[in-house]
Amino acid sequence: MAAEAGPRPVIDMAGMLLDRECWEAYLLGFAETAEDYFRVFGPRLSRMAGLDPREFAALARRDPQDAVTWLLSGGAFDLDLDAYAARLAGEGVRHQVLLSNYRPLRGGGVVNDRVAEFVAKHPTLFEGWGCVDLSDPDGAIAEIRRCAGQLGMRGAAVSHFLTAADPLSEGAHAFYDVLEELGLPLWVHTGHNLSSRLRMDWCTWRELDAIAVRHPGLVLVAGHGGWPWIPEMMALCQRHPNVYLEFSTYRPHQMKQPGSGWEPLFAHGTSTVRHKILFGGLEWIHGRTTGQLAAEAAEFDIDERCREAWLYGNAARLLGWEEPS
Repeated sequence: MAAEAGPRPVIDMAGMLLDRECWEAYLLGFAETAEDYFRVFGPRLSRMAGLDPREFAALARRDPQDAVTWLLSGGAFDLDLDAYAARLAGEGVRHQVLLSNYRPLRGGGVVNDRVAEFVAKHPTLFEGWGCVDLSDPDGAIAEIRRCAGQLGMRGAAVSHFLTAADPLSEGAHAFYDVLEELGLPLWVHTGHNLSSRLRMDWCTWRELDAIAVRHPGLVLVAGHGGWPWIPEMMALCQRHPNVYLEFSTYRPHQMKQPGSGWEPLFAHGTSTVRHKILFGGLEWIHGRTTGQLAAEAAEFDIDERCREAWLYGNAARLLGWEEPS
């Protein structure tokens, strides 16, 4: 009798792995710089903690620090790193990029330091990409040099809207120059943002196009896929050899529904840019595991060659990742 096949191999280009102290830093960052995110995701976070979303919302309006402390007090956001790694492996996840954060930790250091510790404990499964604050370009350059040189991180991540950093300032371009020098890819938050402090299109396909033109040697990963500007993102991936797209924060189950806006992905992502599409999970946004999200993506109406490329092959090639012997 033939052995049952194991889970489909997956590489996740948008993992987020935080312990309680990192969650505190991350959530207080939303409260301080993008209150709308703190509000929009409050119900999800409350349910994860087994708390009443209405109580959390009321407390958050009065004192975000108290709200975060209350949210984290029950232990739902504590991390068992080895159990998490074992679960990923059981789900077929061969490798996961951990997108970090630049926020300070209560006990000293920043989230980048803690994520590097996680990677050091499971170096085959994880790799870290250091996060920076581009509202301070000189600080961002110093931090990414530290992340690469001291922490062993293999990429960078930027969400320009969180600190209203101009993606096309001369300081930002100096940062991108350093990434080219170091050979580090850059994950960029693209598409709409939910912060009412800024334009919805603070950093989209248009800014990525300008970055790619000026920095042709820089690998750019369009984080969250650039929705709702998917036709433009497809054109961008066609136009620039080093631009890729990952679709984390969007449920594959919903992406395939008529009217989702993702239709151009399935038209062009299965032909001209088949080699540019990457799977991203970001579990907490969906309340689903990486394996569950990958299983949903495996149900896309695409051929098997594309399915393997989107879920594994494209990322393996981009990262230079090989299965351990």
